[in-house]
Amino acid sequence: MSVKRLRIFSALLAAGLSAFLAACDQPEPTSYLIPKEERPADVPPPNPQPVAPADGEMRVLPGMAEAAAEAGGFTYEVPEGWEELPATGIRKATFRIPGASPDSPGAELAVTVFPGDVGGTLANVNRWRGQIGLSPVEASALPELTRPFDISRHGGMIVTLEGETESILGGLVAFHGFTWFFKMQGDPEVVAGQVEEVEAFLASVEIEDDHH
Repeated sequence: MSVKRLRIFSALLAAGLSAFLAACDQPEPTSYLIPKEERPADVPPPNPQPVAPADGEMRVLPGMAEAAAEAGGFTYEVPEGWEELPATGIRKATFRIPGASPDSPGAELAVTVFPGDVGGTLANVNRWRGQIGLSPVEASALPELTRPFDISRHGGMIVTLEGETESILGGLVAFHGFTWFFKMQGDPEVVAGQVEEVEAFLASVEIEDDHH
């Protein structure tokens, strides 16, 4: 090989080696897998509605106490023998009905109000049934468990549910974007003996109405 060709070969070899070393000094690209952002399960959806878990108890979501206050107040006549207790939380009123004997736990009537229809009549009846250990029913059974009853000049209903250890007798009515519940729950014998008193109480109810 001539001296001229040897110099050209050496120059090319040096240039290639420099390029190789320069490439080794460059950082290699790295790929990252970014997981999809999930909405936390405990974050309530916008404008949450009250829901009833499997055990039948109403789940009180944030803001419901304020919503109950927005529903306004109401007036009523307390039947003889009922003890009125202080209103607490989302309860508009609470009454205690004693049993006929010291061994009887008696019953309690609670007045609550929630925004919306709280799932509708069937869902509300089944929620009450769950609270006293009864299984859910289909819509076809509602006529046997409910009857129409006007509350504060609005079409409501009375619900009668008989359980083994507890019974429920109550009324409910939809009233300008809210649902009012008047639920007596307790000793089946006590509840069964309060039909006239509950009807008289519901007939006396006057809910504040700014729409008329």
